[in-house]
Amino acid sequence: MSTIETKTQDTGGIQLLQFYADWCQPCNMMMPIIESIKQKGTDWLTVKQIDVDRASELSNQLHIRSIPTFVVLRNDQEIWRYTGMLAEHSFIEILESLRENSY
Repeated sequence: MSTIETKTQDTGGIQLLQFYADWCQPCNMMMPIIESIKQKGTDWLTVKQIDVDRASELSNQLHIRSIPTFVVLRNDQEIWRYTGMLAEHSFIEILESLRENSY
């Protein structure tokens, strides 16, 4: 998946891709949650926010059909996907679970 520049660590780091659009109200409601997750400063998580209107090729490549969609990658391989809204504590629990599990 050469289109996405990964910066995950060899120690089980993961990358969260947030697909959104400025005109999408649920996307806008998720922005503070994603920003909070980013602010936690975890050394094992990289967050990339991708505007589907500006990155249509990548969105098509990853079969993004609805937004907001969140895709988690480890070693350039998709390990989790979710479309819709999540509470911050649920999101963090899922990310930590994905970090702990080896794929």
